[in-house]
Amino acid sequence: MLADMDVVMIEFKPIIVLLILYCTGVTCGDEISAPLIEISNGWLQGTFEKSYNGRLYSSFQGIPYAKPPIGELRFQPPKEPYNWTGTWIADTKQSCMYHTGSEITGDEDCLYLNVFVPREKINPSDNLNVFVHIHGGGFLIWNANYYAGPKYLMDEDVVFVTMNYRLGAFGFLSTGDDVVAGNNGLKDQVLALEWIQKNIIYFGGNPDSVTITGMSAGSVCTHLHYFSPLSRGLFHRGVSQSGTALDYWAFEESPLKKAEDLGQKVGCPIDSTKDLRDCLLTRSAKEIVNSQQKFLSADKREGPSFRPTIEKEHDGAFLTEHPYKLLENGNIADVPWIVATNEGEGNFMIALSTFTVSQFFEKFNEIAPSMLGYDDVEDDKKQAITDAIKKHYSQGHGHLHEDATTLNEILTDRMFLSSADKAAKLQAKMNKSPVYFYIFGYRGQHSSLDHVLPETDHIGPAHGDDVLYYLHSRVAEEKLSEADERMKSVFLQWLINYADTDEPKIDGVNWTPVSGNKIILEFLYFGSDGIFDEVGEGLGANALWNRLSLGGYKEADNVKDEL
Repeated sequence: MLADMDVVMIEFKPIIVLLILYCTGVTCGDEISAPLIEISNGWLQGTFEKSYNGRLYSSFQGIPYAKPPIGELRFQPPKEPYNWTGTWIADTKQSCMYHTGSEITGDEDCLYLNVFVPREKINPSDNLNVFVHIHGGGFLIWNANYYAGPKYLMDEDVVFVTMNYRLGAFGFLSTGDDVVAGNNGLKDQVLALEWIQKNIIYFGGNPDSVTITGMSAGSVCTHLHYFSPLSRGLFHRGVSQSGTALDYWAFEESPLKKAEDLGQKVGCPIDSTKDLRDCLLTRSAKEIVNSQQKFLSADKREGPSFRPTIEKEHDGAFLTEHPYKLLENGNIADVPWIVATNEGEGNFMIALSTFTVSQFFEKFNEIAPSMLGYDDVEDDKKQAITDAIKKHYSQGHGHLHEDATTLNEILTDRMFLSSADKAAKLQAKMNKSPVYFYIFGYRGQHSSLDHVLPETDHIGPAHGDDVLYYLHSRVAEEKLSEADERMKSVFLQWLINYADTDEPKIDGVNWTPVSGNKIILEFLYFGSDGIFDEVGEGLGANALWNRLSLGGYKEADNVKDEL
């Protein structure tokens, strides 16, 4: 890691001096033993790996794209990286610091990215499409290597990039003013995208064809880049899988309170934001991570403890208005967008909960307000909202079915589907570029729940299951089932076509873009029995959630009196 060093020098051992260095690799005789290239910051040496189908590819892991955000740079926007002399050995997986629930992992010095190239000999003139993935984890956990493996994509002719960005308080603490403006994790991503524009050509990538994808919190981040002036021109299309900028859990409306709460937990004064910031700079990274973990409650799910926020107007601001308002005004990057949800988004949340399904329904009046994002509403209206939710999800039954299917439906609708429906229609209406929507209903051999729950075959496709078919995850076995192989081929096909033509074409399938001027939503359904072009009305119970006007951006003052 770069730490506080101005220059990194890697000394060559005598035997390495005898090697012949080429711009495409370190060679010994006619055989290349490691890929070697020169980028704007210096020389990089990577490693060779094998793709899912056995193709040799070049892997560069742990490339610094910013100065280490430590010391006085903690809580600051990222700074351009140092140059180095010698050769940077890019063979190490890095992680930002977070709490796994049982221990702390990672490092505060963590702004590194990975580049994967489907070539043994890298040719800068290849001009390959570039895919960039922004990892999920609630803005609080995980890293670039956690689930976003390159082995599937390296069977295609594309360059693949993954990045770390600061998490929790390090990435998203804000004092609500210019002392700590906030959104530093998003600004990390911007700097990584700028690095790609400057350097990806050295890897044979095309800087004019960058597709960003993201899952969950990374999906929200992907969508947020459409709204930020800092991100304009840095990408050319996007894919948001399980999350949009209109999700109620995506924004922190009281950032100063969260910052003060953290300060009090670590013994810092909160009389002024400057004193608070200066004191937090003296606390160890582990102390901050341990303290922010205390924000998490056993049965409350109010959203991540630190997350994106709306900044005051200042130079370098990532976002100064809510995306809903920007969408209404058409102030958004006019590039193609694909938005997606899984049928069983809520299943993942259920699996991670400390309460059982029966306990949730027994304590519905107590748990629902915090879990569904209306805990800040006055008590009389809070109960009216709870009653309206129960009434809606009792339709056709006469009573609320207190089972996992109903709970999954409520969580999926509220947390993902209703806001995705709204975002897709609004963006399609305001932009000339196409918007596409899909719902993933295919349950494959593996699931994101595999490492959470054993024997999940009876559970439908969960949060994050769709990304398993283009990102090689640790939950997948070496070889997929025949059905999963077909789904992987379909996903890779539409992704590659999307990067090539801005249209996610699939052989024999018509995928209609979202019209943007209708009540209905056009979408593609990926199911176990096939892939179907469909239309739907009222997806995610959006009539209910729109009428309640609960969150994210308040379209009406608080909750409507008609409840």
